[in-house]
Amino acid sequence: MKKSLYTTITVFFIFIFIFIFYVRFAEYKNMENLKSNPSQTISLQNHTIVTLPKISDKAISYKKVNLNIWSLNLFLTFAIPVLFLTTGLSLKLKSFVENTTKSFILQIAFYFILFTIINCLITLPLDYYSRFINKHNFGLSNQTFAKWLSDYLKSFSLSTLVGAAFLWIPYFIIKSSPKRWWLYLGLLSIPILLFTTFISPMYIDPIFNKYTSLENKGLEKKIYNQLDKVGLKDSKVYQVNKSVDTKEMNAYMTGVFSSKRIVLWDTTINNLAEKETLAVTAHEIGHYVMGHVWKSIILGGIFTILILYLVNKSGLWIIKNFGKILGFRNLYDIAALPLIVLLMNVFMFLGNPVMNTYSRSLERDADTFELELTQNNYSAITSTIKLHENSLVLPHPSKIYEIWYYTHPSYYERIEFASKYMPWIENKPLKYNKYIKK
Repeated sequence: MKKSLYTTITVFFIFIFIFIFYVRFAEYKNMENLKSNPSQTISLQNHTIVTLPKISDKAISYKKVNLNIWSLNLFLTFAIPVLFLTTGLSLKLKSFVENTTKSFILQIAFYFILFTIINCLITLPLDYYSRFINKHNFGLSNQTFAKWLSDYLKSFSLSTLVGAAFLWIPYFIIKSSPKRWWLYLGLLSIPILLFTTFISPMYIDPIFNKYTSLENKGLEKKIYNQLDKVGLKDSKVYQVNKSVDTKEMNAYMTGVFSSKRIVLWDTTINNLAEKETLAVTAHEIGHYVMGHVWKSIILGGIFTILILYLVNKSGLWIIKNFGKILGFRNLYDIAALPLIVLLMNVFMFLGNPVMNTYSRSLERDADTFELELTQNNYSAITSTIKLHENSLVLPHPSKIYEIWYYTHPSYYERIEFASKYMPWIENKPLKYNKYIKK
């Protein structure tokens, strides 16, 4: 029986290593093709010529380092919970917390805290290298070590305390309804996602950075004009001081009900021309008016139900066949937490292509809306180039990497689309005209 367990684990990791090897091979081949291609130009219908920058050696080197980080991260995603299960560490933690308190709720909380601390200690060197050292090595970060450490500890503490405080609820549901817990937890995730989306902009995000009104009042007025055109005048517009952390650029629209807002990184405002910034905000507004936030919450809940259903089925099979070796007989056993985490990671990994394909379709819709709202293809193209070039993002990945990990179309795809989509010039109806006030 023990041999069968280790054979199953070995076969799984062989699959992961094959996947990593194939992705790395495809990405290196893609990089070679990109390096050999000359600079390209795009001609708009108004005869404006946009020259695409040549791929830099720095961007290639950055991608290679990130591939190494990705490979190790993917391995650790599965290896850490397997380590807890196969070494008996999970059972030792369970025994320790049971000797500490008789309260099942506190046992779950203490176990989770110890589990996350050990997990953090294992991944901390890689987190530090990838998020701090590597960013500085390639000139993408301004962050001091003190700021990085402060943000890291804040994030770790917040997630650990919230998990410790509320993990007893899913355990209670699993124990109370062993056949339908996956459905109840999945349905519960929808209001939780909604609540998190509502409170996060107002109470969680400001823990890490300072949010203020836009210093450029002319730009602020034009963004509010955009919002007014689509019936979102009650939204707020903020800038955030991300320049203390990074040289990269970003913008997003978040929140629901009274918390909805557009947030611009100060690096975006400082590095893009005003029309380019308005192109970026139009894209983010498009996500909101087309209901992408709400769709993501609902579909996220449905996806969670499916994932938890698969976790239940596979978890029960594993316990039935290997429960004696693992040391627990039920999914609601505290020691089974690493198994649940492992199975969730596996099915989320396998579900990536579906979720990211859907995400890319939403991004294409937002790109379309951006062009229809601004009718400024040139700024859409130049802003896209600057955003990606500034972050050392390659024009496009290999197909396998795009399918598995890209939430957006590649930036070559986006600028090619922006160079051709001009229905207002061709006297064709606008796809999303119904969202824009006359």
